[in-house]
Amino acid sequence: MKKLDKETWFKNEIVKSKLEEVWNEEGDYYQACFNEVIMVLKEHKKYYGQNIFEDSKFIGRRYKDMIGAHGIGKTAINIGLITEEAHYYKKNKKKITKDHLFGYITIAKTVINAFLQGKIEDDENWLKKYFHLWLVIYVTDEEHHKDSIGRSNQKSNANLNYDYKKQMKHYNKVSRLLIDTNFKFRKINKKYKEAVVQRNNGIDYD
Repeated sequence: MKKLDKETWFKNEIVKSKLEEVWNEEGDYYQACFNEVIMVLKEHKKYYGQNIFEDSKFIGRRYKDMIGAHGIGKTAINIGLITEEAHYYKKNKKKITKDHLFGYITIAKTVINAFLQGKIEDDENWLKKYFHLWLVIYVTDEEHHKDSIGRSNQKSNANLNYDYKKQMKHYNKVSRLLIDTNFKFRKINKKYKEAVVQRNNGIDYD
């Protein structure tokens, strides 16, 4: 186990290395699924106009799950991030739970904002730089409580933004952050993912 600073965890070389490993294994699949999402955003902009992206209820109903949960073809990326308390629970065979570091609403809004600003279209590596949006951290049930970890409001769509969450400022009452240096990423459903990538390669998204 390696201790991480909550505000700068993303600069840690172990974290970078594990994210690189995940991207090398499944990045093509993530990009293929993400391209499908961008295709839908383009169609929504074309038929509804840009104002649709300011409709908080539409974002909650349509994009929270489509982008936040399933934007890269899986709901979570695990690289071995865990809190100190959760690590203790795990060693003692007590229940722990995964927390989505950024959350579905923040993910959806981050992607939408980048899409509207042309950043995704202008940078073919945008997703590789931002797929950490789907990272999960294992915490205890107590730490997962709303009083311990701040959340975006799914009813009002009030949002804790990307930069705030990246520095883990919403982790108010949570023990020290650790990373399991021995954690091994598991690739599953290989044939299905290869088929998705192959299908994507035959599509002109312009």
